[in-house]
Amino acid sequence: MEQRISMTTLAVPDVAEARRFFEEGLGWAVTAAPSPEVVFFQIVGSIFALYSRDALAKEIGRSVTSNTTGAITLAWNARSEEEVDEIFKKAVAAGAPPVKEPEKAFWGGYSSYVEVPGGHLLEIAHNPFWDIAQDGSVRIPTGA
Repeated sequence: MEQRISMTTLAVPDVAEARRFFEEGLGWAVTAAPSPEVVFFQIVGSIFALYSRDALAKEIGRSVTSNTTGAITLAWNARSEEEVDEIFKKAVAAGAPPVKEPEKAFWGGYSSYVEVPGGHLLEIAHNPFWDIAQDGSVRIPTGA
């Protein structure tokens, strides 16, 4: 098996609200929306999906928890601390409740968190130890 993740899916109670946040609030472009309960965004190297909890439960054949702030978070890496501040403000203006204001992180970077529609956490961070390519892909330098 190749070492990669092809798609990340968020189960949300209101797909339209989550779609508006990413599309109108953050400026992302929807790639496909095969139904009102499913939306796909093409992102660098993979796909990001929004599914209604009911649609995802039907697909996997078991219930989907509504506890979204467990041990998994999404992360968006910025090229600078200033960009973290800018995107954090943009996310909050788009309706994401702030969870942690941007600040220096214990691991040497600069980090913040917001809650996206549906309750999932999005980290907006700058990691000075990682490289971000022109296309937005992130690489951990060899030997790091």
